[in-house]
Amino acid sequence: MDAPVFAVDQTASMTTNARTTTAAGPNRNQGQASKGANRGRSTKQISKSRKDASRGRNSNSSGVNRGDTRTSGATDTGKEEEEEEDVCFICADPVEFYAVGACNHRTCFRCNMRLRALFKSKACPYCKSEMESVVYTRNPEATHDELSKDTLPFSDESLNIKFDCEEAYVKSMYILQFNCPHDKCQYVDGGGWKGLKAHVGNDHTLQFCDLCVKNKMSFSHEHRLYTKAQLRAHYSRGDGTGFTGHPQCDFCRIAFYDNDQLFDHCRQKHEQCFICVRNGTGRHVYFADYPALEKHFNNDHVPCRHAFCLEKKFVVFENDIDLQSHELEVHGSSIVGQRARREAKQVSINLQYATNRGAVTNSDAASGSRSSAGSSRNRPGDTSQRPSTMTVNGPDAAGVSIA
Repeated sequence: MDAPVFAVDQTASMTTNARTTTAAGPNRNQGQASKGANRGRSTKQISKSRKDASRGRNSNSSGVNRGDTRTSGATDTGKEEEEEEDVCFICADPVEFYAVGACNHRTCFRCNMRLRALFKSKACPYCKSEMESVVYTRNPEATHDELSKDTLPFSDESLNIKFDCEEAYVKSMYILQFNCPHDKCQYVDGGGWKGLKAHVGNDHTLQFCDLCVKNKMSFSHEHRLYTKAQLRAHYSRGDGTGFTGHPQCDFCRIAFYDNDQLFDHCRQKHEQCFICVRNGTGRHVYFADYPALEKHFNNDHVPCRHAFCLEKKFVVFENDIDLQSHELEVHGSSIVGQRARREAKQVSINLQYATNRGAVTNSDAASGSRSSAGSSRNRPGDTSQRPSTMTVNGPDAAGVSIA
């Protein structure tokens, strides 16, 4: 009973294939013919033929892909190796000349020259070993010993650098000169920064930032030039490149390169309350001088009133109990009489409570008077007097260290 069914299905499929051939073309006919042929075959035969066909396609495609993969993989690997060899691991710029030391670690000649000429460091940035002499070369594989066997034609004795070609020597010596950083200006001053600053001011009506010239480890052609307005903005706000400006001491009206220099200046020239630093409330607060700090002692802490301690300075305590202990220990010999000694040893504790809602205690009133006195001393917009306190390295709302 099965055979006639297959015969009917096969005949019907052939008739349908003939119709679709005239309508859809040969490709459609081939697909339908394969479907009709598959209907007349067993499931095992169909799956086997499909597997064989897929194996054949995979073998052909794999053969092609293998060849393509090998070629493309080799090309990609070669490109990656070239990029790794030609890029400096310090500045990530393409290497024009290699700097090779005794340890045979390679950097670009610009980074090596910056370390030796500006930072005064001969240490290898990779392994920290001292490189007494280096060779600038285009050879990406030669070792320091191989390069040093032959007498190299050019050298710089001050930096102990040798060059295996004239081009490396010329470019290196050009970097060390005082070149004008202005675009399309080829001026080179042989005298130093003084002559270069005069040239920039006279010929370009621009000027350098003296703090950056003094502290920033850059060659002359790498510095920026500013107009007067741009220089003021550079000091106060920065250049919009992550640099937020040079901090200034509000007491001395002197600008510094960074907060570290301002911090060192304040530690040497100004005063700080050791009690507030110990409590953590005034770790970054500085006072202009000792008289300003003494006012803070009198308002917020408990100083010793004896003439000896006043002359000695910084004899201040956090509370009355510590002051009383100090007076018994240091000034106890000056107390005459047993009753006076007994009273000096007694600890008086004054506790005051607010009886009504909103009432203010004596301590709150004292603190309020202190704050009002402080606000009267530092009125906003009052430029006649310089501030008595200044905060250094205090984080602002964004968490950035400011001054």
